[in-house]
Amino acid sequence: MQEKQASAVLNSVTVVREDLAAIVPPTRVRWKVLGWLCSLSAITYIGRICIIQVRPDMEQSLGLTPSSIAYAFSAFSLAYALCEIPVGWLGDKLGPRKVLIRIALCWAAFSALTGAAWSLASLVVFRFLFGVGEAGAFPNIARAGREWFPFGERGLAQGLVWMFARWGGAIAPLLIMSLAYPLGWRWAFVFLSLLGLVWLWGFATRFRDTPRADPTVNDAERMLIAGPVKDPSTPSPLSWTTMLGSPTLWMLSLMYFGSNAGWSFFASWITPYLQKDLHLSGIRLVLASGGPLFFGGIACLLGGFLTDRQVRFWGRRWGRTLQGVIAYGMGGLLLLVALWNTPRHVALAYSAVCLSSFIKDFGMAASWATTIDVGHRYSGTVAGFMNTVGNLGQMFSVPIVANLAVLAGTPGHPSWRVSLYYYAGMFFLASVSWMFVNPKRVIVYASGGK
Repeated sequence: MQEKQASAVLNSVTVVREDLAAIVPPTRVRWKVLGWLCSLSAITYIGRICIIQVRPDMEQSLGLTPSSIAYAFSAFSLAYALCEIPVGWLGDKLGPRKVLIRIALCWAAFSALTGAAWSLASLVVFRFLFGVGEAGAFPNIARAGREWFPFGERGLAQGLVWMFARWGGAIAPLLIMSLAYPLGWRWAFVFLSLLGLVWLWGFATRFRDTPRADPTVNDAERMLIAGPVKDPSTPSPLSWTTMLGSPTLWMLSLMYFGSNAGWSFFASWITPYLQKDLHLSGIRLVLASGGPLFFGGIACLLGGFLTDRQVRFWGRRWGRTLQGVIAYGMGGLLLLVALWNTPRHVALAYSAVCLSSFIKDFGMAASWATTIDVGHRYSGTVAGFMNTVGNLGQMFSVPIVANLAVLAGTPGHPSWRVSLYYYAGMFFLASVSWMFVNPKRVIVYASGGK
């Protein structure tokens, strides 16, 4: 009898809370959370891109060549790829907060150690450990986005995350050169690590895994985030057999392999291409190196805004995928336009490169929103799997392109222009793969999930 009375009281309280939530406007704490996630994405890309801008100084100081230093770039990508799935899964089990704090600590430590490298071997080891430490950042950011944003805002949230990632990469050349010019490249990396520590202090004291754990979130915002379907208290277990047997997972991952392989141009060999093939130098070279990422960042935001609205119009199947098909196809064509105009029409070639980055990045938010759609509670694991395959594409591409440039050029003068054929082909692969991705069904539960 007492249990029935207690249950009735609890139900009454719940009804009253829901009625109040309908009257009281929801708080907007989720947007503050998104601010932390966006700033982290920017910091991670600063750490990746800045090493490219000081590459000539590092080669001279350590006695390296473009072909040899490519192994340091690939070491990062290999380690990052190997650890994406376990760290994404760890975020699903422990919550993203603990994992992201560990990632930020590793980012700061290995940024500083990059400046301490004394040989190719030490640089490769430090960059490999950097990749291990940073792995899982974006799967856990996606996992946090799943907890903090309703379905109708996920594309926009992921678009903002990737806009800040691209903009972090865009400012990295100017930032690292501003530090390296008076201090040298070694101390520049030390100061970058201090930036990471300052961010970590604020994040650790303010970020929470879920709206339920944050006392500043009111009931109205919690209900808005949860949506009309409330999750059961005990989540269904992850079915690895179902997930790994899903054609959508493999085509999504193949798409991201082509995406990262093609995008690696903007994160690795863009500067030597601009310098050697388009003959840019000085401050023009520094600013031009970040241009494609800056415009790509704008497209990430617009793409996130667009995919949420396309889902309402086309449904989840084509609302996510059609955007990727068009974006990557156009991105590949624009790289060919840049190739055909190098070096005769510098302005046209560079504009085509920037437009390629801009158009291609319309597909980024759709990619990561899809991992949340099909991964549900285990979106960190699904995103980790996709990003693992994607980073393998980047790992293989950097040394492949370095060797292509040497073969296509003359002794001592690599030709980076020829690499645009390779990068365009990777974007075309991503475009075709998008056609076979189906975001309508959750792929991580044996029963098919929700």
